[in-house]
Amino acid sequence: MAENYQLHRGLYELVKGVPQSEGNLMADWLGGVFSAVDEGRPIVYNQFTIFSELMVALDVQPLCPELWSVVSVAADKYACCESIDAAQEVGISPELCSVDKTLIGDIMLDKMPPPGMLMLPTFPCDNAKIGYQVVAHLTGAPIYFLDCPYWMDDEEAMDYWVNQYKGLISFLEEHSGKKMDYDRLKEVTEESNRCIDYWLEGIELLKTKPLPMNGPFAAGFMPGLTSLGRPTATAAVKASLDTLKARLAKGETAVPEEKVRVVWFYYPVFWDGGLSRWMAEMGAVIPVGLIGYYPAEPIDTSTPESIIRGLARRSLETPMGRQGRGPSDIWIEDCLNAVEQWQGDCVILAANPGCKWLRGMYGLFRDICRERRIPVMVWEVDFLDPRITSEEESRTRIGQFLDTVMER
Repeated sequence: MAENYQLHRGLYELVKGVPQSEGNLMADWLGGVFSAVDEGRPIVYNQFTIFSELMVALDVQPLCPELWSVVSVAADKYACCESIDAAQEVGISPELCSVDKTLIGDIMLDKMPPPGMLMLPTFPCDNAKIGYQVVAHLTGAPIYFLDCPYWMDDEEAMDYWVNQYKGLISFLEEHSGKKMDYDRLKEVTEESNRCIDYWLEGIELLKTKPLPMNGPFAAGFMPGLTSLGRPTATAAVKASLDTLKARLAKGETAVPEEKVRVVWFYYPVFWDGGLSRWMAEMGAVIPVGLIGYYPAEPIDTSTPESIIRGLARRSLETPMGRQGRGPSDIWIEDCLNAVEQWQGDCVILAANPGCKWLRGMYGLFRDICRERRIPVMVWEVDFLDPRITSEEESRTRIGQFLDTVMER
């Protein structure tokens, strides 16, 4: 099966010799996926709000479909377009998020290894639930939903959520043919704690003004989806943190003259990798974003029960998962907190057409920001499909907005 998935295999060949830690993590993940494919071992689809500790402990191969799509457009700007079109041609609604249309199309076109099992929580949106169910139907793979209560403000709700996590462990055991070793899970969780600590330290350091390194400090997000709990993941995040600390010690800054601090409280436009560099040429830096905002806490590893409870609680705080599992107040308050804590001068929001749950909050958020005199820009752009809004149009609109902010 070595001839399959050539786009990602080509990227794997490119990055596996790169000495940088992030390149090594990407190579480890893609290499693990291809080894599982070539050896016929099952692959687990973990939705982007489920981090990888349980899979690492069980030694089953995770494949986050959303990350697979991001890798696609990083290698080829138009890589997802064929899959999006294929999904729509068989009747998938155009209004479905491009991430999930890409997932469905990738499976139909054999551009992605099929799952042995799928798992996802009931947050943050209906797009993922629909997309994963379609894939389960197409492949026959078993699927597990973690049902999350809308309100998580009492212990009874948390107990319910913890039981969902225990059910996930049973699901993984049943369909992988492996039994959870709780001594191994303890080791993985303690390693995960170390990795998350480094990530949180980096996030805090980007509160420094002027910014030492353009952010957000998202070094822990890819490890979270692929290898959290392995020493390699911890080493990669620590290496990113060490680079940041070294720049601080030398007094190095992200741009020669910092003019605007932008809070980018959504995902990047993944197909436009040069956007933040272009903004930096204008003196605009990004100290924090949605994927760099992760208020996690250390997990008590004294007992299996405390480990499972800690992993379940931590999963509620993952980027976008935290903001998409309850009332709109969570996202709004987090974004306002980011503006305050990271000394933001403005907020820029890429309004992905598929994110109906989030776009419905933008009006409420704008009203609050108008009262607080916080400049906000919202523009429609798809983070996987470059045909919706062009690179040129995005730069024109963002440039005009930043000029206005600088003139205040």
